[in-house]
This record gives sequence, structure tokens and C-alpha cells, in this order.
Amino acid sequence: MGDDTAATSEPVDVRSLEELLEVLRISDQRELYERGIEQEREAGHSVAVLVKALADLPGVTGLEALRASRRVVELLTGARWHMMRQAREEGSSWSEVGAALGMSKQAAYDFYRRKLDQQDKSPDPESASSPRSRAALGKPTA
Repeated sequence: MGDDTAATSEPVDVRSLEELLEVLRISDQRELYERGIEQEREAGHSVAVLVKALADLPGVTGLEALRASRRVVELLTGARWHMMRQAREEGSSWSEVGAALGMSKQAAYDFYRRKLDQQDKSPDPESASSPRSRAALGKPTA
């Protein structure tokens, strides 16, 4: 096994959210069929129909599903951050934002602040946080 603490850089997956979710759906279906085949075999039943259905599905490897999952999380995290900014601009308190996310107001504030800090540390000048994004930060106790 290699060093699992070293980050490797892979190209950013440019597929749409719908395409990524389709990869995850197929991966899930393949897992369900594989589990069903195993259970039916153990029970002594015919598995021909399940084997055919599995064979008819497109191939998706575990690594492909992991990559798609990672990208979906990245996209959703970015969307969450923008929605948090929107809620703050609309006057929502950090308590309300945290409650909507199922976390404390401090955890919501810290998440938002960390993302701002990451943007500011990015080597890409286009990624720097905007005054609008900073203004939405406000105070942590609001």
C-alpha cells in the first residue's frame, strides 16, 4: 500500500451533477444486484434473471463511483456555501442558518469562515472572496 496521507492531484471532473448522480445510481444498482445474486444463491434459487439484469447495466468501477461521489460532495459543498451567503443576505441569523443545516450557529459560522479563508489563500486571484461574501459573514453571535 502507498502513503495514504499524500494527496494526489486528479483532473477536475467536469461532468454535470446529473451525470455524476447517474454514475452513483448505477453503482448502487450493481451493488443491489450483486447482493441479491449472493442471497438467492445461498437460498438455492435460480439467479439467471438477476445475472442478466446485472450484465445489462453499464460497468461502473468502485473508483469511478468514488470519484463521482467526491465531485458531488464538492459541488454540493459549494452550493451550500452560496446558499448560506444568500440566507445571511436575506437577514437570517447564524442560529437560523445552523438550524437549517442541523448544526450549531458556531459550526455554521466556522464552516462559512473557513471557506472564505480558503478562497483568500487560493493561488487563483479569481478565487478570492468578495466584499459581498465577507459582509455576509457578519458576527458569529448574530
